[in-house]
Amino acid sequence: MKLRLDVDGQNYSLDWKSGNGPSEYTLSGDDTVAGTASVLEVMPGVFSILLGTRSFTVHLAPNGDGTETFTAGQHHHISIFDPRDRADRRDQAGHTGPVELRSQMPGKIIKILVELGAAVEAGQGLIVVEAMKMQNELKAPKAGTVSKINAIEGATVAAGESLVIVE
Repeated sequence: MKLRLDVDGQNYSLDWKSGNGPSEYTLSGDDTVAGTASVLEVMPGVFSILLGTRSFTVHLAPNGDGTETFTAGQHHHISIFDPRDRADRRDQAGHTGPVELRSQMPGKIIKILVELGAAVEAGQGLIVVEAMKMQNELKAPKAGTVSKINAIEGATVAAGESLVIVE
């Protein structure tokens, strides 16, 4: 699993590989750190983490658009993003004018979630595409109005095909 993290304003990339026993991770930012970790939720919002040979407890609390973490007297604000989800705050700031939402791989249009002329928020689901037996909800890359829908429910689409335009 690959994730993008924002920790107190610093950007990181996390590659997490789960298996039986400890999971392998690689955390990349200014430096790259790799190792093994075991994570166990001991009660809601409280996690016991074994990072290599170090053990500690982390408390998580939702806070606005992210999560507050508390551990061993330290406090951090984190936000976690799926790199496949283009609708995070950093991406929204750079979008001006019409933006095309394109199919990322060949698939079948399962459901169109919006109508032509609909006002949408950044990150709102627009269309569901099934690819490789997985249904993926494609989200609005910015807030705006749906100006064109190039997809039809039940139709197949090619990789890179324009599906929706948001202005």
